[in-house]
Amino acid sequence: MNPSQYYDYTPGSVDFSGYDRGGANKIPYGFLALYFVLSVVICYLYHKKIVAAADWNAPNSLNAVASFQTSKPFQFRLLMPVIFDFFRPLHAIYGKYLYNAWNVAALFLLQIVFYKLICGYFRNVKYLLWVAPVILYPVLWNYIILNQSFQYYDFTAILFFTIGLYYILNQRTIAFFIIFIIAVINKETAGYLIFAYLFYNYKELFTKKVILNTFLLGIFFIGYKILLGYIFRSNPGDNFEIGYIENIRIVKELPGNTIFLKNLALNYGGLYIFAILLFITGAWLKYPDRRKVYLNLAIVPYYIFGIFITYITEVRVYTELIPMVTILFLLYISTFKISGLEPWAYIPKKKLQNNI
Repeated sequence: MNPSQYYDYTPGSVDFSGYDRGGANKIPYGFLALYFVLSVVICYLYHKKIVAAADWNAPNSLNAVASFQTSKPFQFRLLMPVIFDFFRPLHAIYGKYLYNAWNVAALFLLQIVFYKLICGYFRNVKYLLWVAPVILYPVLWNYIILNQSFQYYDFTAILFFTIGLYYILNQRTIAFFIIFIIAVINKETAGYLIFAYLFYNYKELFTKKVILNTFLLGIFFIGYKILLGYIFRSNPGDNFEIGYIENIRIVKELPGNTIFLKNLALNYGGLYIFAILLFITGAWLKYPDRRKVYLNLAIVPYYIFGIFITYITEVRVYTELIPMVTILFLLYISTFKISGLEPWAYIPKKKLQNNI
Protein backbone atom coordinates (compact mmCIF):
# COMPACT_ATOMS: atom_id res chain seq x y z
CA MET A 1 0.00 0.00 0.00
CA ASN A 2 1.31 3.42 -0.91
CA PRO A 3 1.56 5.65 2.20
CA SER A 4 1.00 8.72 0.00
CA GLN A 5 -2.66 7.79 -0.24
CA TYR A 6 -3.16 8.52 3.47
CA TYR A 7 -4.43 11.80 4.85
CA ASP A 8 -4.17 13.52 8.19
CA TYR A 9 -6.88 13.05 10.80
CA THR A 10 -7.35 14.56 14.19
CA PRO A 11 -10.57 14.31 16.23
CA GLY A 12 -13.13 16.80 15.04
CA SER A 13 -11.22 17.65 11.84
CA VAL A 14 -13.45 15.73 9.42
CA ASP A 15 -14.98 18.01 6.83
CA PHE A 16 -18.65 17.17 6.35
CA SER A 17 -19.45 20.29 4.33
CA GLY A 18 -20.77 20.25 0.79
CA TYR A 19 -23.84 18.17 1.48
CA ASP A 20 -27.39 19.27 0.76
CA ARG A 21 -28.01 19.94 4.42
CA GLY A 22 -24.69 21.77 4.84
CA GLY A 23 -22.69 22.27 8.03
CA ALA A 24 -20.51 19.97 10.09
CA ASN A 25 -21.61 16.44 11.04
CA LYS A 26 -24.73 16.59 8.92
CA ILE A 27 -25.93 13.60 6.93
CA PRO A 28 -28.04 14.30 3.81
CA TYR A 29 -31.76 13.67 4.16
CA GLY A 30 -31.61 11.11 1.37
CA PHE A 31 -29.19 8.95 3.35
CA LEU A 32 -31.19 9.42 6.54
CA ALA A 33 -34.21 8.11 4.64
CA LEU A 34 -32.14 5.16 3.37
CA TYR A 35 -30.96 4.33 6.89
CA PHE A 36 -34.52 4.54 8.18
CA VAL A 37 -35.90 2.24 5.49
CA LEU A 38 -33.14 -0.31 6.10
CA SER A 39 -33.86 -0.18 9.83
CA VAL A 40 -37.56 -0.80 9.23
CA VAL A 41 -36.81 -3.78 6.97
CA ILE A 42 -34.41 -5.39 9.46
CA CYS A 43 -36.79 -4.84 12.37
CA TYR A 44 -39.74 -6.17 10.40
CA LEU A 45 -37.83 -9.38 9.68
CA TYR A 46 -36.70 -9.53 13.30
CA HIS A 47 -40.29 -9.15 14.47
CA LYS A 48 -41.64 -11.82 12.13
CA LYS A 49 -39.07 -14.42 13.15
CA ILE A 50 -38.17 -13.59 16.77
CA VAL A 51 -40.29 -10.95 18.50
CA ALA A 52 -43.75 -12.11 17.39
CA ALA A 53 -43.13 -15.57 18.83
CA ALA A 54 -41.56 -14.31 22.06
CA ASP A 55 -43.40 -14.74 25.36
CA TRP A 56 -43.69 -11.24 26.75
CA ASN A 57 -44.24 -12.65 30.24
CA ALA A 58 -41.49 -15.29 30.22
CA PRO A 59 -39.34 -15.51 33.40
CA ASN A 60 -36.53 -13.42 31.88
CA SER A 61 -38.65 -11.13 29.71
CA LEU A 62 -38.80 -7.35 29.77
CA ASN A 63 -41.98 -7.42 31.86
CA ALA A 64 -40.53 -9.90 34.34
CA VAL A 65 -37.38 -7.83 34.88
CA ALA A 66 -39.54 -4.71 35.40
CA SER A 67 -41.23 -6.54 38.28
CA PHE A 68 -37.82 -7.00 39.99
CA GLN A 69 -38.68 -10.65 40.63
CA THR A 70 -36.75 -12.51 37.94
CA SER A 71 -33.50 -14.43 38.27
CA LYS A 72 -30.01 -12.98 38.32
CA PRO A 73 -28.14 -11.80 36.24
CA PHE A 74 -31.12 -11.02 33.99
CA GLN A 75 -32.53 -8.89 36.79
CA PHE A 76 -29.47 -6.65 36.50
CA ARG A 77 -30.29 -5.60 32.91
CA LEU A 78 -32.58 -2.83 34.01
CA LEU A 79 -32.43 0.00 31.51
CA MET A 80 -35.11 -0.97 29.02
CA PRO A 81 -37.49 -2.60 31.54
CA VAL A 82 -37.42 0.56 33.68
CA ILE A 83 -37.96 2.80 30.63
CA PHE A 84 -40.81 0.70 29.30
CA ASP A 85 -42.35 0.45 32.76
CA PHE A 86 -42.32 4.26 32.91
CA PHE A 87 -44.56 4.22 29.83
CA ARG A 88 -46.64 1.36 31.24
CA PRO A 89 -50.04 2.49 29.84
CA LEU A 90 -48.62 2.65 26.29
CA HIS A 91 -46.59 -0.50 26.80
CA ALA A 92 -49.61 -2.41 28.13
CA ILE A 93 -51.62 -1.56 25.01
CA TYR A 94 -49.04 -1.56 22.25
CA GLY A 95 -46.43 -3.90 23.77
CA LYS A 96 -44.39 -5.41 20.98
CA TYR A 97 -45.23 -2.58 18.57
CA LEU A 98 -43.70 -0.05 20.95
CA TYR A 99 -40.68 -2.31 21.35
CA ASN A 100 -40.29 -2.65 17.57
CA ALA A 101 -40.51 1.13 17.19
CA TRP A 102 -37.59 1.44 19.62
CA ASN A 103 -35.62 -1.16 17.68
CA VAL A 104 -36.13 0.82 14.47
CA ALA A 105 -34.83 3.93 16.24
CA ALA A 106 -31.87 1.98 17.67
CA LEU A 107 -30.79 0.58 14.28
CA PHE A 108 -31.33 3.95 12.63
CA LEU A 109 -29.06 5.62 15.20
CA LEU A 110 -26.61 2.72 14.93
CA GLN A 111 -25.98 3.47 11.26
CA ILE A 112 -25.49 7.18 11.98
CA VAL A 113 -23.05 6.53 14.84
CA PHE A 114 -21.21 3.86 12.88
CA TYR A 115 -20.85 6.33 10.00
CA LYS A 116 -19.29 8.88 12.33
CA LEU A 117 -17.07 6.19 13.82
CA ILE A 118 -15.64 5.03 10.48
CA CYS A 119 -15.10 8.66 9.50
CA GLY A 120 -12.34 8.51 12.09
CA TYR A 121 -10.75 5.64 10.15
CA PHE A 122 -11.24 6.68 6.55
CA ARG A 123 -11.03 10.00 4.73
CA ASN A 124 -13.64 9.85 1.97
CA VAL A 125 -16.66 10.78 4.06
CA LYS A 126 -19.18 10.98 1.21
CA TYR A 127 -18.36 7.44 0.12
CA LEU A 128 -18.68 6.30 3.73
CA LEU A 129 -22.33 7.31 3.69
CA TRP A 130 -22.87 4.25 1.48
CA VAL A 131 -20.54 2.09 3.59
CA ALA A 132 -22.19 2.76 6.98
CA PRO A 133 -25.15 0.36 6.49
CA VAL A 134 -22.70 -2.56 6.31
CA ILE A 135 -23.10 -2.70 10.11
CA LEU A 136 -26.57 -4.15 9.49
CA TYR A 137 -25.13 -7.15 7.63
CA PRO A 138 -23.83 -8.98 10.76
CA VAL A 139 -26.97 -7.87 12.63
CA LEU A 140 -29.04 -9.62 9.96
CA TRP A 141 -27.08 -12.85 10.37
CA ASN A 142 -26.71 -12.92 14.16
CA TYR A 143 -30.22 -11.82 15.07
CA ILE A 144 -32.42 -13.07 12.24
CA ILE A 145 -30.90 -15.68 9.93
CA LEU A 146 -29.10 -17.74 12.58
CA ASN A 147 -30.81 -16.61 15.76
CA GLN A 148 -33.52 -18.62 17.51
CA SER A 149 -33.81 -16.77 20.83
CA PHE A 150 -34.99 -13.36 22.04
CA GLN A 151 -33.53 -10.88 24.48
CA TYR A 152 -34.95 -7.38 24.70
CA TYR A 153 -31.63 -5.57 25.24
CA ASP A 154 -29.66 -6.77 22.17
CA PHE A 155 -30.07 -3.94 19.64
CA THR A 156 -29.70 -1.35 22.40
CA ALA A 157 -26.44 -2.99 23.49
CA ILE A 158 -24.99 -2.81 19.96
CA LEU A 159 -25.90 0.88 19.72
CA PHE A 160 -24.39 1.85 23.08
CA PHE A 161 -21.19 -0.11 22.49
CA THR A 162 -20.72 1.60 19.11
CA ILE A 163 -21.27 5.01 20.70
CA GLY A 164 -18.68 4.08 23.33
CA LEU A 165 -16.12 3.20 20.64
CA TYR A 166 -16.83 6.51 18.91
CA TYR A 167 -16.17 8.50 22.10
CA ILE A 168 -12.97 6.56 22.79
CA LEU A 169 -11.70 7.22 19.27
CA ASN A 170 -12.47 10.93 19.56
CA GLN A 171 -11.09 11.13 23.11
CA ARG A 172 -14.29 12.55 24.58
CA THR A 173 -13.77 11.21 28.08
CA ILE A 174 -16.79 12.66 29.88
CA ALA A 175 -19.20 11.57 27.14
CA PHE A 176 -17.57 8.12 27.18
CA PHE A 177 -18.09 7.80 30.94
CA ILE A 178 -21.75 8.73 30.62
CA ILE A 179 -22.47 6.27 27.82
CA PHE A 180 -20.47 3.57 29.64
CA ILE A 181 -22.68 3.92 32.71
CA ILE A 182 -25.88 3.79 30.64
CA ALA A 183 -24.60 0.84 28.61
CA VAL A 184 -23.68 -1.20 31.71
CA ILE A 185 -27.14 -0.60 33.17
CA ASN A 186 -28.54 -2.01 29.93
CA LYS A 187 -26.22 -5.04 29.89
CA GLU A 188 -23.08 -5.68 31.90
CA THR A 189 -21.04 -6.89 28.91
CA ALA A 190 -20.59 -3.21 28.01
CA GLY A 191 -17.75 -3.50 30.53
CA TYR A 192 -15.57 -4.68 27.64
CA LEU A 193 -15.40 -1.02 26.62
CA ILE A 194 -12.78 -0.74 29.37
CA PHE A 195 -10.51 -3.02 27.33
CA ALA A 196 -11.19 -0.98 24.18
CA TYR A 197 -10.19 2.16 26.10
CA LEU A 198 -6.97 0.53 27.35
CA PHE A 199 -5.99 -0.85 23.95
CA TYR A 200 -6.57 2.52 22.29
CA ASN A 201 -4.38 4.22 24.90
CA TYR A 202 -1.71 1.51 24.88
CA LYS A 203 1.10 4.09 24.63
CA GLU A 204 -0.21 5.95 27.68
CA LEU A 205 -1.18 3.01 29.88
CA PHE A 206 0.85 4.20 32.86
CA THR A 207 -0.09 7.87 32.74
CA LYS A 208 -2.15 9.33 35.57
CA LYS A 209 -5.06 10.08 33.26
CA VAL A 210 -5.44 6.56 31.86
CA ILE A 211 -4.85 4.89 35.25
CA LEU A 212 -7.43 7.14 36.93
CA ASN A 213 -10.02 6.73 34.18
CA THR A 214 -9.60 2.96 34.13
CA PHE A 215 -9.87 2.85 37.90
CA LEU A 216 -13.10 4.88 37.86
CA LEU A 217 -14.60 2.73 35.09
CA GLY A 218 -13.68 -0.44 36.97
CA ILE A 219 -15.01 0.91 40.28
CA PHE A 220 -18.35 1.75 38.70
CA PHE A 221 -18.64 -1.63 36.97
CA ILE A 222 -17.72 -3.66 40.05
CA GLY A 223 -19.66 -1.40 42.41
CA TYR A 224 -22.78 -1.59 40.26
CA LYS A 225 -22.65 -5.39 40.18
CA ILE A 226 -22.11 -5.58 43.95
CA LEU A 227 -24.92 -3.10 44.61
CA LEU A 228 -27.41 -4.97 42.44
CA GLY A 229 -26.23 -8.26 43.89
CA TYR A 230 -27.12 -6.91 47.32
CA ILE A 231 -30.45 -5.34 46.28
CA PHE A 232 -31.59 -8.54 44.56
CA ARG A 233 -29.87 -10.95 46.95
CA SER A 234 -33.13 -12.83 47.48
CA ASN A 235 -33.66 -13.42 43.75
CA PRO A 236 -32.67 -16.84 42.41
CA GLY A 237 -29.62 -17.34 40.21
CA ASP A 238 -25.97 -16.27 40.20
CA ASN A 239 -24.56 -12.78 39.65
CA PHE A 240 -22.87 -14.06 36.49
CA GLU A 241 -23.98 -16.61 33.94
CA ILE A 242 -21.71 -19.62 34.15
CA GLY A 243 -21.39 -21.25 30.73
CA TYR A 244 -18.11 -23.12 31.12
CA ILE A 245 -19.58 -26.59 31.66
CA GLU A 246 -22.03 -26.15 28.81
CA ASN A 247 -19.24 -24.94 26.52
CA ILE A 248 -17.22 -28.07 27.27
CA ARG A 249 -20.23 -30.16 26.24
CA ILE A 250 -20.63 -28.06 23.09
CA VAL A 251 -17.00 -28.58 22.09
CA LYS A 252 -17.33 -32.34 22.59
CA GLU A 253 -20.45 -32.46 20.43
CA LEU A 254 -19.19 -29.98 17.84
CA PRO A 255 -17.92 -32.42 15.15
CA GLY A 256 -21.29 -34.11 14.84
CA ASN A 257 -23.61 -31.17 15.47
CA THR A 258 -24.44 -29.35 12.22
CA ILE A 259 -26.35 -26.57 14.01
CA PHE A 260 -23.37 -25.70 16.22
CA LEU A 261 -21.02 -25.83 13.23
CA LYS A 262 -23.34 -23.65 11.14
CA ASN A 263 -23.62 -21.01 13.87
CA LEU A 264 -19.87 -20.83 14.37
CA ALA A 265 -19.05 -20.82 10.66
CA LEU A 266 -21.62 -18.19 9.71
CA ASN A 267 -21.27 -15.93 12.75
CA TYR A 268 -21.27 -12.25 11.62
CA GLY A 269 -22.11 -13.56 8.15
CA GLY A 270 -18.46 -14.59 7.79
CA LEU A 271 -16.97 -11.13 8.41
CA TYR A 272 -14.77 -12.61 11.12
CA ILE A 273 -12.77 -14.33 8.35
CA PHE A 274 -11.59 -10.94 7.11
CA ALA A 275 -10.81 -9.85 10.67
CA ILE A 276 -8.58 -12.92 11.05
CA LEU A 277 -6.94 -12.30 7.67
CA LEU A 278 -6.20 -8.73 8.71
CA PHE A 279 -3.81 -10.02 11.36
CA ILE A 280 -2.43 -13.28 9.97
CA THR A 281 -1.50 -11.64 6.65
CA GLY A 282 0.08 -8.63 8.37
CA ALA A 283 -2.33 -6.29 6.57
CA TRP A 284 -3.03 -4.50 9.86
CA LEU A 285 0.55 -3.17 9.76
CA LYS A 286 -0.39 -1.12 6.72
CA TYR A 287 -2.85 1.01 8.65
CA PRO A 288 -0.95 4.11 9.80
CA ASP A 289 -2.52 4.59 13.24
CA ARG A 290 -2.10 1.46 15.36
CA ARG A 291 -4.35 2.81 18.13
CA LYS A 292 -7.38 2.58 15.87
CA VAL A 293 -6.60 -1.05 15.11
CA TYR A 294 -5.88 -1.98 18.72
CA LEU A 295 -9.14 -0.37 19.85
CA ASN A 296 -10.95 -3.34 18.35
CA LEU A 297 -8.82 -5.95 20.11
CA ALA A 298 -11.36 -5.90 22.92
CA ILE A 299 -12.68 -8.92 21.03
CA VAL A 300 -9.83 -10.95 22.55
CA PRO A 301 -10.79 -10.64 26.25
CA TYR A 302 -14.42 -10.97 25.15
CA TYR A 303 -13.73 -14.44 23.76
CA ILE A 304 -11.46 -15.42 26.66
CA PHE A 305 -14.00 -14.52 29.34
CA GLY A 306 -16.81 -15.72 27.09
CA ILE A 307 -15.61 -19.29 27.52
CA PHE A 308 -16.67 -19.04 31.16
CA ILE A 309 -19.63 -16.62 31.18
CA THR A 310 -21.49 -17.18 27.92
CA TYR A 311 -22.43 -19.90 25.43
CA ILE A 312 -20.10 -19.98 22.44
CA THR A 313 -22.59 -21.19 19.83
CA GLU A 314 -25.42 -18.78 20.69
CA VAL A 315 -24.79 -16.19 17.97
CA ARG A 316 -26.79 -13.38 19.56
CA VAL A 317 -24.43 -13.21 22.56
CA TYR A 318 -21.71 -11.64 20.39
CA THR A 319 -23.58 -8.33 20.54
CA GLU A 320 -20.76 -5.97 21.40
CA LEU A 321 -18.35 -7.56 18.92
CA ILE A 322 -20.41 -6.58 15.88
CA PRO A 323 -19.06 -3.01 15.44
CA MET A 324 -15.49 -4.14 16.12
CA VAL A 325 -15.56 -7.09 13.72
CA THR A 326 -17.15 -4.86 11.07
CA ILE A 327 -14.40 -2.25 11.47
CA LEU A 328 -11.69 -4.91 11.20
CA PHE A 329 -13.40 -6.16 8.04
CA LEU A 330 -13.30 -2.62 6.58
CA LEU A 331 -9.64 -2.22 7.59
CA TYR A 332 -8.76 -5.38 5.72
CA ILE A 333 -10.57 -4.51 2.50
CA SER A 334 -9.12 -0.99 2.65
CA THR A 335 -5.77 -2.54 1.69
CA PHE A 336 -7.24 -3.09 -1.78
CA LYS A 337 -7.62 -0.05 -4.03
CA ILE A 338 -10.89 -1.37 -5.40
CA SER A 339 -12.49 -0.83 -1.97
CA GLY A 340 -12.35 2.94 -2.37
CA LEU A 341 -11.51 3.38 1.32
CA GLU A 342 -8.77 5.94 2.07
CA PRO A 343 -7.30 5.67 5.61
CA TRP A 344 -6.18 8.70 7.58
CA ALA A 345 -2.49 9.02 8.38
CA TYR A 346 -1.25 9.12 11.93
CA ILE A 347 0.49 12.30 13.08
CA PRO A 348 2.30 12.12 16.44
CA LYS A 349 1.11 14.77 18.91
CA LYS A 350 4.48 16.55 19.01
CA LYS A 351 4.63 16.85 15.22
CA LEU A 352 1.02 18.04 15.11
CA GLN A 353 1.75 20.73 17.71
CA ASN A 354 4.84 21.88 15.76
CA ASN A 355 2.76 22.20 12.60
CA ILE A 356 0.24 24.33 14.46
